Amino acid sequence: MTIRETVRRVIVDVMVRDSNGKPVHGLTSGDFSITEDKQPQRVLSFDVYDFDKPSISRGANAPALPPNVFVNVPSVPERGPLYVMLCDLVNTEVEDQMTARQQILKFIRSKPAGTRFAIFVTSDKLYLVQGFTEDKDLLYAALDPKSPKPHVPKIFLMGRNYGRGDPFTALDMLTHIGQYLDGIPGRKNLIWVAGSFDVNIFPRDGDPVDMQTDIKAEINALAQAQVAVFPVDVRGVIVNPAGALTGATPNGGAATVSASTGGPASTNALSSATDNMVLQAMRFEGQGGSLNSDYATEEAIASMTGGRAFFSTNDLTDALKAATEDGGNYYTLTYSPSAPMDDGRCHDISVKLDKGNYQLSYRRNYCRVPLVSTAAAEGAENSGLSALAVPMQAGDVLQANMRQGAPMVHDLVFSAHVRTEGEAVLATPAQMGQLQEQAAFFSTHRRNRPVKPLPAVKIQSYTVDYRVLDPQFRAQAGHSGKQPTLEFAVAAFDDDGKVLNGTVNDGVPEPSSQPSENKAGLFRLHQALIVPLNARSIRVGVRDRLTDRMGTLEVPLPLVREQVGQTIAPIH
Repeated sequence: MTIRETVRRVIVDVMVRDSNGKPVHGLTSGDFSITEDKQPQRVLSFDVYDFDKPSISRGANAPALPPNVFVNVPSVPERGPLYVMLCDLVNTEVEDQMTARQQILKFIRSKPAGTRFAIFVTSDKLYLVQGFTEDKDLLYAALDPKSPKPHVPKIFLMGRNYGRGDPFTALDMLTHIGQYLDGIPGRKNLIWVAGSFDVNIFPRDGDPVDMQTDIKAEINALAQAQVAVFPVDVRGVIVNPAGALTGATPNGGAATVSASTGGPASTNALSSATDNMVLQAMRFEGQGGSLNSDYATEEAIASMTGGRAFFSTNDLTDALKAATEDGGNYYTLTYSPSAPMDDGRCHDISVKLDKGNYQLSYRRNYCRVPLVSTAAAEGAENSGLSALAVPMQAGDVLQANMRQGAPMVHDLVFSAHVRTEGEAVLATPAQMGQLQEQAAFFSTHRRNRPVKPLPAVKIQSYTVDYRVLDPQFRAQAGHSGKQPTLEFAVAAFDDDGKVLNGTVNDGVPEPSSQPSENKAGLFRLHQALIVPLNARSIRVGVRDRLTDRMGTLEVPLPLVREQVGQTIAPIH
Protein backbone atom coordinates (compact mmCIF):
# COMPACT_ATOMS: atom_id res chain seq x y z
CA MET A 1 0.00 0.00 0.00
CA THR A 2 1.29 3.45 -0.97
CA ILE A 3 0.28 6.35 1.27
CA ARG A 4 0.56 9.83 -0.22
CA GLU A 5 0.54 12.99 1.88
CA THR A 6 0.61 16.60 0.76
CA VAL A 7 3.06 18.73 2.73
CA ARG A 8 2.80 22.52 2.49
CA ARG A 9 6.25 24.09 2.29
CA VAL A 10 7.49 27.60 1.66
CA ILE A 11 10.77 27.50 -0.29
CA VAL A 12 13.19 30.37 0.34
CA ASP A 13 16.43 30.65 -1.65
CA VAL A 14 18.95 32.89 0.15
CA MET A 15 22.02 34.44 -1.47
CA VAL A 16 24.63 35.51 1.10
CA ARG A 17 27.42 37.97 0.19
CA ASP A 18 30.20 39.53 2.21
CA SER A 19 31.16 43.22 2.37
CA ASN A 20 33.00 42.88 -0.95
CA GLY A 21 29.95 41.45 -2.69
CA LYS A 22 31.40 37.92 -2.87
CA PRO A 23 29.36 34.76 -2.10
CA VAL A 24 29.75 33.38 1.42
CA HIS A 25 30.27 29.62 1.74
CA GLY A 26 30.31 27.20 4.67
CA LEU A 27 27.14 28.30 6.48
CA THR A 28 24.92 25.73 8.20
CA SER A 29 21.24 25.49 9.04
CA GLY A 30 21.95 26.64 12.58
CA ASP A 31 23.31 29.95 11.30
CA PHE A 32 19.92 30.98 9.87
CA SER A 33 16.70 32.05 11.54
CA ILE A 34 13.47 32.66 9.64
CA THR A 35 10.17 34.29 10.56
CA GLU A 36 6.80 34.63 8.86
CA ASP A 37 4.80 37.69 9.89
CA LYS A 38 7.32 38.07 12.75
CA GLN A 39 6.55 34.56 14.02
CA PRO A 40 9.57 32.21 14.25
CA GLN A 41 9.49 29.21 11.92
CA ARG A 42 11.22 25.83 12.18
CA VAL A 43 13.52 25.09 9.25
CA LEU A 44 12.42 21.71 7.85
CA SER A 45 15.11 21.31 5.20
CA PHE A 46 18.37 23.02 4.37
CA ASP A 47 20.36 22.62 1.15
CA VAL A 48 23.60 24.20 -0.01
CA TYR A 49 24.12 25.03 -3.69
CA ASP A 50 27.69 25.68 -4.75
CA PHE A 51 28.23 27.17 -8.20
CA ASP A 52 31.42 25.17 -8.67
CA LYS A 53 29.85 21.78 -7.91
CA PRO A 54 29.40 19.96 -11.27
CA SER A 55 26.61 17.59 -12.30
CA ILE A 56 26.90 14.11 -13.77
CA SER A 57 28.21 13.84 -17.32
CA ARG A 58 29.16 11.23 -19.89
CA GLY A 59 32.77 12.32 -19.72
CA ALA A 60 35.32 13.11 -22.40
CA ASN A 61 36.23 9.43 -22.90
CA ALA A 62 32.66 8.09 -23.19
CA PRO A 63 32.07 5.93 -26.29
CA ALA A 64 30.43 7.68 -29.22
CA LEU A 65 26.72 7.02 -29.69
CA PRO A 66 25.40 5.64 -32.99
CA PRO A 67 23.70 8.12 -35.36
CA ASN A 68 20.35 9.44 -34.07
CA VAL A 69 20.73 7.72 -30.68
CA PHE A 70 20.58 10.16 -27.79
CA VAL A 71 21.07 9.86 -24.02
CA ASN A 72 19.80 12.46 -21.52
CA VAL A 73 23.18 12.80 -19.80
CA PRO A 74 25.19 15.94 -20.63
CA SER A 75 28.48 15.48 -22.45
CA VAL A 76 30.17 17.95 -20.07
CA PRO A 77 29.28 18.67 -16.41
CA GLU A 78 26.59 21.27 -15.80
CA ARG A 79 27.30 24.07 -13.31
CA GLY A 80 24.91 26.21 -11.36
CA PRO A 81 21.14 26.57 -11.77
CA LEU A 82 19.34 27.72 -14.91
CA TYR A 83 19.86 31.22 -16.32
CA VAL A 84 17.56 33.19 -18.62
CA MET A 85 19.00 36.15 -20.54
CA LEU A 86 16.16 38.54 -21.41
CA CYS A 87 17.27 41.12 -23.98
CA ASP A 88 14.54 43.75 -23.76
CA LEU A 89 15.00 45.68 -27.01
CA VAL A 90 11.69 47.52 -26.63
CA ASN A 91 12.88 49.32 -23.50
CA THR A 92 16.46 49.97 -24.65
CA GLU A 93 17.60 52.92 -26.74
CA VAL A 94 19.06 52.03 -30.14
CA GLU A 95 22.54 53.32 -29.29
CA ASP A 96 22.51 51.29 -26.07
CA GLN A 97 21.39 48.16 -27.91
CA MET A 98 24.56 48.03 -30.00
CA THR A 99 26.84 48.49 -26.99
CA ALA A 100 24.88 46.01 -24.91
CA ARG A 101 24.99 43.39 -27.67
CA GLN A 102 28.79 43.68 -27.91
CA GLN A 103 29.25 43.22 -24.18
CA ILE A 104 26.76 40.36 -23.96
CA LEU A 105 28.62 38.54 -26.76
CA LYS A 106 31.88 39.17 -24.89
CA PHE A 107 30.33 37.65 -21.76
CA ILE A 108 29.06 34.60 -23.66
CA ARG A 109 32.55 33.88 -25.00
CA SER A 110 33.96 33.93 -21.47
CA LYS A 111 31.03 32.55 -19.48
CA PRO A 112 31.83 29.78 -16.99
CA ALA A 113 31.89 26.35 -18.60
CA GLY A 114 28.77 24.27 -18.03
CA THR A 115 26.42 27.17 -17.22
CA ARG A 116 23.08 26.76 -19.02
CA PHE A 117 21.45 29.81 -20.54
CA ALA A 118 18.29 30.44 -22.53
CA ILE A 119 17.87 33.69 -24.49
CA PHE A 120 14.58 35.61 -24.85
CA VAL A 121 14.26 38.75 -26.96
CA THR A 122 11.50 41.34 -27.05
CA SER A 123 11.15 43.14 -30.36
CA ASP A 124 7.69 43.17 -31.95
CA LYS A 125 6.87 40.22 -29.65
CA LEU A 126 8.49 38.11 -26.99
CA TYR A 127 10.57 35.35 -28.58
CA LEU A 128 12.57 32.43 -27.29
CA VAL A 129 15.52 32.57 -29.69
CA GLN A 130 17.67 29.94 -27.95
CA GLY A 131 16.63 27.25 -25.50
CA PHE A 132 18.69 26.21 -22.50
CA THR A 133 22.19 25.16 -23.51
CA GLU A 134 25.72 25.38 -22.20
CA ASP A 135 27.08 25.57 -25.76
CA LYS A 136 28.80 28.94 -26.18
CA ASP A 137 28.65 28.74 -29.97
CA LEU A 138 24.85 28.32 -30.00
CA LEU A 139 24.38 31.16 -27.52
CA TYR A 140 26.76 33.42 -29.44
CA ALA A 141 25.06 32.70 -32.77
CA ALA A 142 21.68 33.64 -31.30
CA LEU A 143 22.82 37.27 -30.90
CA ASP A 144 25.60 37.53 -33.49
CA PRO A 145 24.85 40.19 -36.15
CA LYS A 146 26.85 38.12 -38.68
CA SER A 147 24.39 35.22 -38.33
CA PRO A 148 21.12 36.98 -37.50
CA LYS A 149 18.13 35.09 -36.18
CA PRO A 150 14.67 35.98 -37.55
CA HIS A 151 13.60 37.69 -34.32
CA VAL A 152 16.85 39.42 -33.37
CA PRO A 153 17.15 42.50 -35.62
CA LYS A 154 20.54 44.16 -35.85
CA ILE A 155 18.91 47.40 -34.75
CA PHE A 156 15.31 47.50 -33.58
CA LEU A 157 14.10 50.82 -34.95
CA MET A 158 10.53 50.62 -33.65
CA GLY A 159 11.34 50.49 -29.95
CA ARG A 160 9.41 53.67 -29.17
CA ASN A 161 6.30 52.49 -31.02
CA TYR A 162 5.59 49.04 -29.62
CA GLY A 163 5.10 48.92 -25.88
CA ARG A 164 7.90 51.20 -24.76
CA GLY A 165 7.13 52.53 -21.29
CA ASP A 166 3.92 50.49 -21.08
CA PRO A 167 3.80 48.64 -17.75
CA PHE A 168 1.21 46.17 -19.06
CA THR A 169 3.52 45.18 -21.91
CA ALA A 170 6.36 44.59 -19.45
CA LEU A 171 3.96 42.66 -17.22
CA ASP A 172 2.88 40.44 -20.11
CA MET A 173 6.52 39.74 -20.91
CA LEU A 174 7.24 38.63 -17.34
CA THR A 175 4.03 36.61 -17.26
CA HIS A 176 4.97 34.57 -20.34
CA ILE A 177 8.50 33.95 -19.11
CA GLY A 178 7.15 32.96 -15.70
CA GLN A 179 4.71 30.53 -17.30
CA TYR A 180 7.54 29.03 -19.35
CA LEU A 181 9.75 28.52 -16.28
CA ASP A 182 7.02 27.46 -13.83
CA GLY A 183 7.16 23.70 -13.29
CA ILE A 184 10.83 23.40 -14.26
CA PRO A 185 12.40 22.22 -11.00
CA GLY A 186 14.92 24.23 -9.02
CA ARG A 187 16.06 27.82 -9.00
CA LYS A 188 15.99 29.93 -12.17
CA ASN A 189 17.83 33.26 -12.52
CA LEU A 190 16.23 35.78 -14.88
CA ILE A 191 18.86 38.33 -16.03
CA TRP A 192 16.75 41.18 -17.45
CA VAL A 193 18.92 43.40 -19.66
CA ALA A 194 17.25 46.71 -20.53
CA GLY A 195 17.56 50.49 -20.48
CA SER A 196 14.40 50.98 -18.41
CA PHE A 197 12.17 48.76 -16.29
CA ASP A 198 8.68 50.16 -16.59
CA VAL A 199 6.71 47.95 -14.24
CA ASN A 200 5.56 50.76 -11.92
CA ILE A 201 5.82 48.76 -8.71
CA PHE A 202 5.08 51.93 -6.74
CA PRO A 203 1.72 53.70 -7.07
CA ARG A 204 1.52 56.92 -9.08
CA ASP A 205 -1.26 59.37 -9.86
CA GLY A 206 -3.25 58.30 -12.89
CA ASP A 207 -2.36 54.61 -12.78
CA PRO A 208 -5.23 52.11 -13.27
CA VAL A 209 -6.60 50.85 -9.98
CA ASP A 210 -5.72 47.22 -10.63
CA MET A 211 -2.19 47.82 -12.03
CA GLN A 212 -0.36 47.52 -8.73
CA THR A 213 -2.29 44.37 -7.85
CA ASP A 214 -1.43 42.74 -11.18
CA ILE A 215 2.25 43.69 -11.00
CA LYS A 216 2.68 42.50 -7.42
CA ALA A 217 0.82 39.27 -8.22
CA GLU A 218 3.20 38.60 -11.11
CA ILE A 219 6.31 39.34 -9.05
CA ASN A 220 4.91 36.99 -6.42
CA ALA A 221 4.31 34.32 -9.07
CA LEU A 222 7.92 34.58 -10.23
CA ALA A 223 9.16 34.23 -6.65
CA GLN A 224 6.95 31.21 -5.99
CA ALA A 225 8.24 29.58 -9.19
CA GLN A 226 11.78 30.04 -7.77
CA VAL A 227 12.63 32.70 -10.34
CA ALA A 228 15.03 35.37 -9.04
CA VAL A 229 15.20 38.53 -11.18
CA PHE A 230 18.51 40.31 -11.83
CA PRO A 231 17.79 43.68 -13.52
CA VAL A 232 20.86 44.85 -15.49
CA ASP A 233 20.66 48.51 -16.57
CA VAL A 234 22.59 48.97 -19.84
CA ARG A 235 22.73 52.77 -19.64
CA GLY A 236 25.98 52.74 -17.69
CA VAL A 237 27.09 55.68 -15.58
CA ILE A 238 24.71 58.48 -16.52
CA VAL A 239 26.16 62.00 -16.56
CA ASN A 240 23.80 65.01 -16.76
CA PRO A 241 20.66 62.86 -16.99
CA ALA A 242 17.51 64.23 -18.55
CA GLY A 243 15.03 65.45 -15.96
CA ALA A 244 15.64 66.10 -12.30
CA LEU A 245 18.17 63.93 -10.55
CA THR A 246 16.20 63.98 -7.31
CA GLY A 247 18.30 64.19 -4.17
CA ALA A 248 21.63 64.58 -6.01
CA THR A 249 23.86 67.53 -6.74
CA PRO A 250 23.47 69.33 -10.09
CA ASN A 251 25.27 67.67 -12.99
CA GLY A 252 26.53 65.09 -10.53
CA GLY A 253 25.86 62.01 -12.60
CA ALA A 254 24.85 58.65 -11.26
CA ALA A 255 27.67 58.60 -8.74
CA THR A 256 25.88 61.16 -6.58
CA VAL A 257 22.56 59.34 -6.45
CA SER A 258 21.57 58.64 -2.88
CA ALA A 259 20.13 55.23 -3.75
CA SER A 260 22.82 52.56 -3.53
CA THR A 261 24.16 51.20 -6.78
CA GLY A 262 24.19 47.59 -7.83
CA GLY A 263 27.47 47.39 -9.70
CA PRO A 264 29.62 44.30 -9.25
CA ALA A 265 31.85 45.91 -6.64
CA SER A 266 29.10 47.73 -4.78
CA THR A 267 27.45 46.78 -1.52
CA ASN A 268 23.89 47.52 -2.57
CA ALA A 269 20.98 47.63 -0.18
CA LEU A 270 19.47 44.23 -0.84
CA SER A 271 19.98 43.35 2.80
CA SER A 272 17.92 46.31 3.97
CA ALA A 273 14.18 46.10 4.41
CA THR A 274 12.17 46.37 1.21
CA ASP A 275 10.05 49.04 2.88
CA ASN A 276 13.02 51.43 2.83
CA MET A 277 13.24 51.21 -0.96
CA VAL A 278 9.47 51.43 -1.32
CA LEU A 279 9.30 54.61 0.75
CA GLN A 280 12.28 56.06 -1.09
CA ALA A 281 10.77 55.36 -4.52
CA MET A 282 7.41 56.78 -3.49
CA ARG A 283 9.17 60.03 -2.53
CA PHE A 284 10.81 60.22 -5.96
CA GLU A 285 7.73 59.30 -8.02
CA GLY A 286 6.10 62.20 -9.80
CA GLN A 287 9.22 64.41 -9.65
CA GLY A 288 10.26 64.27 -13.30
CA GLY A 289 12.69 61.82 -14.82
CA SER A 290 14.17 60.82 -11.49
CA LEU A 291 17.15 58.50 -11.80
CA ASN A 292 16.66 57.60 -8.14
CA SER A 293 13.17 56.33 -8.95
CA ASP A 294 14.51 54.16 -11.78
CA TYR A 295 17.18 52.63 -9.57
CA ALA A 296 14.80 52.12 -6.66
CA THR A 297 12.42 50.23 -8.98
CA GLU A 298 15.24 47.99 -10.19
CA GLU A 299 16.32 47.36 -6.58
CA ALA A 300 12.75 46.52 -5.57
CA ILE A 301 12.26 44.03 -8.43
CA ALA A 302 15.44 42.25 -7.41
CA SER A 303 14.70 42.35 -3.69
CA MET A 304 11.14 41.03 -4.01
CA THR A 305 12.34 37.95 -5.93
CA GLY A 306 15.67 37.32 -4.22
CA GLY A 307 17.89 38.62 -7.04
CA ARG A 308 20.31 41.54 -7.36
CA ALA A 309 20.17 44.77 -9.36
CA PHE A 310 23.08 46.12 -11.44
CA PHE A 311 23.17 49.75 -12.57
CA SER A 312 25.47 52.78 -12.83
CA THR A 313 28.27 50.61 -14.22
CA ASN A 314 29.88 50.81 -17.67
CA ASP A 315 31.18 47.24 -17.50
CA LEU A 316 28.13 45.22 -18.52
CA THR A 317 30.25 42.09 -19.08
CA ASP A 318 31.47 42.18 -15.49
CA ALA A 319 27.93 42.73 -14.22
CA LEU A 320 26.74 39.64 -16.11
CA LYS A 321 29.59 37.61 -14.64
CA ALA A 322 28.70 38.77 -11.15
CA ALA A 323 25.02 37.95 -11.68
CA THR A 324 25.97 34.46 -12.87
CA GLU A 325 28.19 33.79 -9.87
CA ASP A 326 25.75 35.27 -7.35
CA GLY A 327 22.80 33.36 -8.77
CA GLY A 328 24.70 30.07 -8.59
CA ASN A 329 25.70 30.26 -4.91
CA TYR A 330 22.79 30.12 -2.50
CA TYR A 331 21.15 28.27 0.38
CA THR A 332 17.62 26.83 0.22
CA LEU A 333 15.49 26.74 3.37
CA THR A 334 11.96 25.41 3.67
CA TYR A 335 9.37 25.67 6.42
CA SER A 336 5.71 24.74 6.84
CA PRO A 337 3.43 27.78 7.30
CA SER A 338 0.92 27.72 10.10
CA ALA A 339 -1.69 29.91 8.38
CA PRO A 340 -4.29 28.19 6.17
CA MET A 341 -3.50 27.99 2.47
CA ASP A 342 -6.76 29.67 1.43
CA ASP A 343 -6.52 32.79 3.61
CA GLY A 344 -5.92 34.99 0.53
CA ARG A 345 -3.29 37.09 2.30
CA CYS A 346 0.31 38.04 1.68
CA HIS A 347 2.80 36.98 4.34
CA ASP A 348 6.12 38.68 5.09
CA ILE A 349 9.29 36.58 5.25
CA SER A 350 12.39 37.60 7.18
CA VAL A 351 15.68 35.70 7.18
CA LYS A 352 18.59 36.59 9.45
CA LEU A 353 22.07 35.27 10.10
CA ASP A 354 23.25 34.78 13.64
CA LYS A 355 26.82 35.76 12.78
CA GLY A 356 28.75 38.05 10.46
CA ASN A 357 27.83 41.28 8.73
CA TYR A 358 26.51 39.81 5.49
CA GLN A 359 24.09 40.91 2.79
CA LEU A 360 21.10 38.60 2.27
CA SER A 361 18.98 38.37 -0.89
CA TYR A 362 15.75 36.38 -0.75
CA ARG A 363 12.06 36.67 -1.54
CA ARG A 364 10.46 39.01 0.97
CA ASN A 365 6.95 37.55 1.03
CA TYR A 366 4.55 35.11 -0.53
CA CYS A 367 0.86 35.59 -1.31
CA ARG A 368 -1.89 33.01 -1.32
CA VAL A 369 -3.48 34.48 -4.42
CA PRO A 370 -3.60 33.20 -8.03
CA LEU A 371 -0.05 32.54 -9.13
CA VAL A 372 -0.39 33.89 -12.68
CA SER A 373 -1.54 37.37 -13.50
CA THR A 374 -4.46 37.70 -15.90
CA ALA A 375 -2.87 40.72 -17.58
CA ALA A 376 -1.36 38.61 -20.34
CA ALA A 377 -4.63 36.95 -21.26
CA GLU A 378 -6.54 40.23 -21.24
CA GLY A 379 -4.03 42.22 -23.27
CA ALA A 380 -2.40 39.61 -25.52
CA GLU A 381 -3.98 40.89 -28.73
CA ASN A 382 -2.88 44.48 -28.10
CA SER A 383 0.56 43.70 -26.72
CA GLY A 384 1.61 41.53 -29.64
CA LEU A 385 3.22 39.00 -27.31
CA SER A 386 2.89 35.39 -28.42
CA ALA A 387 2.14 32.70 -25.88
CA LEU A 388 4.63 29.88 -25.51
CA ALA A 389 2.59 26.79 -26.26
CA VAL A 390 2.44 23.72 -24.07
CA PRO A 391 2.53 20.54 -26.16
CA MET A 392 0.11 18.36 -24.25
CA GLN A 393 -2.03 18.14 -21.17
CA ALA A 394 -0.32 15.24 -19.45
CA GLY A 395 -1.75 16.25 -16.09
CA ASP A 396 1.57 16.02 -14.27
CA VAL A 397 4.98 17.62 -13.83
CA LEU A 398 6.29 16.22 -17.11
CA GLN A 399 4.19 18.73 -19.04
CA ALA A 400 6.20 21.77 -17.94
CA ASN A 401 9.46 20.09 -18.94
CA MET A 402 8.25 19.24 -22.45
CA ARG A 403 8.34 22.82 -23.74
CA GLN A 404 10.72 23.62 -26.57
CA GLY A 405 14.07 24.78 -25.28
CA ALA A 406 13.50 23.55 -21.72
CA PRO A 407 16.62 22.14 -20.05
CA MET A 408 17.69 18.52 -20.24
CA VAL A 409 16.54 16.63 -17.14
CA HIS A 410 18.48 13.54 -16.01
CA ASP A 411 16.89 12.39 -12.75
CA LEU A 412 15.77 9.35 -14.76
CA VAL A 413 18.31 8.28 -17.40
CA PHE A 414 17.20 6.82 -20.72
CA SER A 415 18.29 6.47 -24.33
CA ALA A 416 16.15 7.22 -27.37
CA HIS A 417 16.64 6.22 -30.99
CA VAL A 418 14.85 8.79 -33.16
CA ARG A 419 14.61 7.97 -36.85
CA THR A 420 12.59 8.80 -39.94
CA GLU A 421 10.22 6.29 -41.50
CA GLY A 422 9.95 6.44 -45.27
CA GLU A 423 9.82 9.58 -47.37
CA ALA A 424 7.78 12.75 -46.95
CA VAL A 425 4.21 12.36 -48.22
CA LEU A 426 1.04 14.44 -48.46
CA ALA A 427 -1.05 14.10 -45.29
CA THR A 428 -4.40 12.31 -45.44
CA PRO A 429 -7.59 14.07 -44.26
CA ALA A 430 -7.44 12.06 -41.01
CA GLN A 431 -3.84 13.09 -40.42
CA MET A 432 -4.66 16.75 -41.11
CA GLY A 433 -7.47 16.50 -38.57
CA GLN A 434 -4.96 15.30 -35.99
CA LEU A 435 -2.52 18.11 -36.79
CA GLN A 436 -5.27 20.71 -36.67
CA GLU A 437 -5.72 19.99 -32.95
CA GLN A 438 -2.18 21.18 -32.20
CA ALA A 439 -1.09 24.67 -31.14
CA ALA A 440 0.59 25.70 -34.40
CA PHE A 441 -2.65 25.20 -36.33
CA PHE A 442 -5.02 27.11 -34.05
CA SER A 443 -6.88 29.84 -35.88
CA THR A 444 -9.51 32.36 -34.86
CA HIS A 445 -12.99 31.48 -36.06
CA ARG A 446 -16.46 32.76 -35.42
CA ARG A 447 -18.52 31.20 -32.67
CA ASN A 448 -20.81 28.30 -33.68
CA ARG A 449 -18.98 27.86 -36.99
CA PRO A 450 -16.89 24.74 -37.50
CA VAL A 451 -13.19 25.14 -38.13
CA LYS A 452 -12.52 25.00 -41.84
CA PRO A 453 -10.41 21.95 -42.74
CA LEU A 454 -6.85 22.87 -43.58
CA PRO A 455 -5.37 22.03 -46.96
CA ALA A 456 -3.07 19.02 -46.92
CA VAL A 457 0.61 19.58 -46.16
CA LYS A 458 3.60 17.33 -46.59
CA ILE A 459 4.49 15.32 -43.51
CA GLN A 460 7.36 13.13 -42.35
CA SER A 461 6.86 10.09 -40.12
CA TYR A 462 9.21 9.57 -37.17
CA THR A 463 9.61 6.75 -34.69
CA VAL A 464 11.16 6.85 -31.23
CA ASP A 465 12.49 3.73 -29.51
CA TYR A 466 13.07 4.27 -25.79
CA ARG A 467 15.17 2.18 -23.46
CA VAL A 468 15.08 2.87 -19.71
CA LEU A 469 17.10 0.87 -17.19
CA ASP A 470 17.11 2.03 -13.57
CA PRO A 471 18.18 0.08 -10.44
CA GLN A 472 15.56 1.88 -8.33
CA PHE A 473 12.73 0.20 -10.23
CA ARG A 474 13.38 -3.13 -8.55
CA ALA A 475 13.39 -1.54 -5.09
CA GLN A 476 10.13 0.27 -5.88
CA ALA A 477 8.50 -2.97 -7.03
CA GLY A 478 9.61 -4.78 -3.87
CA HIS A 479 8.33 -2.00 -1.64
CA SER A 480 4.90 -1.47 -3.22
CA GLY A 481 4.28 -4.91 -4.73
CA LYS A 482 3.53 -3.27 -8.07
CA GLN A 483 5.65 -2.73 -11.13
CA PRO A 484 6.32 0.95 -11.83
CA THR A 485 4.54 2.64 -14.70
CA LEU A 486 6.45 5.05 -16.89
CA GLU A 487 4.98 7.88 -18.91
CA PHE A 488 6.58 8.60 -22.29
CA ALA A 489 5.98 11.90 -24.10
CA VAL A 490 7.09 13.19 -27.49
CA ALA A 491 6.42 16.55 -29.18
CA ALA A 492 7.62 18.33 -32.33
CA PHE A 493 8.07 22.11 -32.63
CA ASP A 494 8.53 24.74 -35.30
CA ASP A 495 10.95 27.70 -35.21
CA ASP A 496 8.64 29.73 -32.97
CA GLY A 497 8.19 26.99 -30.39
CA LYS A 498 4.66 26.12 -31.47
CA VAL A 499 3.63 22.49 -31.18
CA LEU A 500 3.17 20.69 -34.49
CA ASN A 501 2.22 17.34 -32.98
CA GLY A 502 2.66 15.37 -29.77
CA THR A 503 1.52 12.31 -27.86
CA VAL A 504 1.82 10.59 -24.46
CA ASN A 505 1.94 6.83 -23.79
CA ASP A 506 2.50 4.58 -20.79
CA GLY A 507 5.09 1.80 -20.67
CA VAL A 508 5.54 -1.27 -18.46
CA PRO A 509 8.62 -3.46 -17.82
CA GLU A 510 9.66 -5.71 -20.69
CA PRO A 511 11.61 -8.96 -20.19
CA SER A 512 15.15 -8.95 -21.49
CA SER A 513 17.56 -11.67 -22.56
CA GLN A 514 20.02 -10.26 -20.02
CA PRO A 515 19.29 -11.40 -16.42
CA SER A 516 20.98 -8.30 -15.00
CA GLU A 517 18.56 -6.07 -16.92
CA ASN A 518 15.56 -8.02 -15.62
CA LYS A 519 16.75 -7.50 -12.05
CA ALA A 520 16.85 -3.75 -12.49
CA GLY A 521 13.73 -3.46 -14.62
CA LEU A 522 13.99 -2.74 -18.33
CA PHE A 523 11.43 -0.51 -20.00
CA ARG A 524 11.03 -0.28 -23.74
CA LEU A 525 8.55 1.74 -25.73
CA HIS A 526 8.02 2.41 -29.43
CA GLN A 527 6.28 5.67 -30.41
CA ALA A 528 5.29 6.98 -33.83
CA LEU A 529 4.69 10.62 -34.76
CA ILE A 530 3.75 12.45 -37.96
CA VAL A 531 5.29 15.91 -38.31
CA PRO A 532 5.00 18.67 -40.95
CA LEU A 533 8.21 19.42 -42.82
CA ASN A 534 8.68 22.76 -41.06
CA ALA A 535 9.47 20.98 -37.77
CA ARG A 536 12.79 22.09 -36.29
CA SER A 537 13.08 19.91 -33.18
CA ILE A 538 11.63 16.88 -31.42
CA ARG A 539 11.54 16.67 -27.63
CA VAL A 540 11.12 13.40 -25.72
CA GLY A 541 10.58 12.78 -22.03
CA VAL A 542 10.06 9.95 -19.52
CA ARG A 543 8.49 10.13 -16.06
CA ASP A 544 8.13 7.56 -13.29
CA ARG A 545 4.53 8.02 -12.16
CA LEU A 546 5.27 6.79 -8.62
CA THR A 547 8.21 9.05 -7.76
CA ASP A 548 7.89 11.85 -10.36
CA ARG A 549 11.53 11.32 -11.37
CA MET A 550 11.95 12.54 -14.94
CA GLY A 551 14.26 12.55 -17.89
CA THR A 552 14.03 14.76 -21.00
CA LEU A 553 16.10 15.67 -24.04
CA GLU A 554 15.65 17.58 -27.29
CA VAL A 555 16.76 16.53 -30.77
CA PRO A 556 17.36 19.07 -33.56
CA LEU A 557 16.02 18.35 -37.02
CA PRO A 558 16.82 17.20 -39.65
CA LEU A 559 18.32 13.91 -38.50
CA VAL A 560 21.47 12.45 -39.99
CA ARG A 561 21.14 9.54 -42.40
CA GLU A 562 21.73 6.13 -40.88
CA GLN A 563 22.14 2.60 -42.13
CA VAL A 564 19.08 0.39 -42.49
CA GLY A 565 18.68 -2.05 -39.61
CA GLN A 566 20.56 -0.01 -37.02
CA THR A 567 19.60 -1.01 -33.47
CA ILE A 568 19.42 1.15 -30.39
CA ALA A 569 22.54 1.24 -28.28
CA PRO A 570 22.58 0.30 -24.59
CA ILE A 571 22.76 2.95 -21.88
CA HIS A 572 26.30 3.55 -20.65
